[in-house]
Amino acid sequence: MTVKELGRRMDSRELSEWVAMHRFFDPLPDPWRQTGLLASAALAPYCPKGRTPKTEDFVPVERPPQHETQIIDAIEKAKARMAEKGIQ
Repeated sequence: MTVKELGRRMDSRELSEWVAMHRFFDPLPDPWRQTGLLASAALAPYCPKGRTPKTEDFVPVERPPQHETQIIDAIEKAKARMAEKGIQ
């Protein structure tokens, strides 16, 4: 479904509830965890004993929502790092 169609069929409150439900209760299948499990199983025979990667090692960490000032601070830090490297 397109974003426009989603906007007609669901209001922002309902969409927010679905996002929160997925984020905090994870009722839907998680392709990242499934892929992480496969990756960790595939690497296990090639890793030293006791050093097999965990499924979570391949799953990106979702950070909780940030406050506006934290977001602005992160953007400023990223700009400073880019300036140090000569990237504009």
